[in-house]
Amino acid sequence: MNTDLDASIDILEENALLWWYGAIVFFLVGDVVTTLAGLQLRTVVEASPVAAWLINAYGLPMILPLKILVVCGFYGFYRVVPRPHCIGVPLGLCALGFVVTVWNGAVIVAALL
Repeated sequence: MNTDLDASIDILEENALLWWYGAIVFFLVGDVVTTLAGLQLRTVVEASPVAAWLINAYGLPMILPLKILVVCGFYGFYRVVPRPHCIGVPLGLCALGFVVTVWNGAVIVAALL
């Protein structure tokens, strides 16, 4: 018996590649670009204690390899989690990346005003 819930999960699973693209665009590229742009302004600081420590210890270029490593780790997690639960991995990264990118953009705009 195919319910509406099953159909919704099927749609999400069929578009898993799009969710991964969204995760890369927002979580990886969007967050890195807005973080680097924001940190060029004197009034903006990194709010994450781990990221702030890494930046202070190793410099700004450390952000990109760290983010790539995180995305690769989550992709590995996606591969081992059984279906349909695994779809939550790219969905979560995409959603988190979108929120962080928008937040960083808002901080930059506020700093420029």
